[in-house]
Amino acid sequence: MVRSSLPRSAAAALALPLLLGGCAASGTPPLSIATEFTDAVASGDGADACALLTQRAAADVEEQTGSPCAAGVVTLDLPTSTPSAAEAWGGEAFAESTEAALFLTRDGESWLVRAAGCVEAVVEAPFECIVDGS
Repeated sequence: MVRSSLPRSAAAALALPLLLGGCAASGTPPLSIATEFTDAVASGDGADACALLTQRAAADVEEQTGSPCAAGVVTLDLPTSTPSAAEAWGGEAFAESTEAALFLTRDGESWLVRAAGCVEAVVEAPFECIVDGS
């Protein structure tokens, strides 16, 4: 499994609003997008999964796998458990399941996944992510 580290500054910026709470903006909620993404990966639908990634996250998938995003994302060892909770603040969101977390970013009236398969890091950065478009 390939993991990249979410920078400390990004994780710190995400952690404070989680501690303080936050509110989601209008449009499709981040939990729905996170669930759609994990469902697409679980069902092997790489095209739908990639449509929910930021451009940088899709590029990370392509770089890691050497394949177009739609073919590559389903070959990564991404957790597919359904996210059970999400917090949103401003243009950022965090969704978590029993296996891993996803970081999302605002895109117009909806959200896109910018990092997926994220688990707490043992060393250096607070999170290590399989897909990281930070």
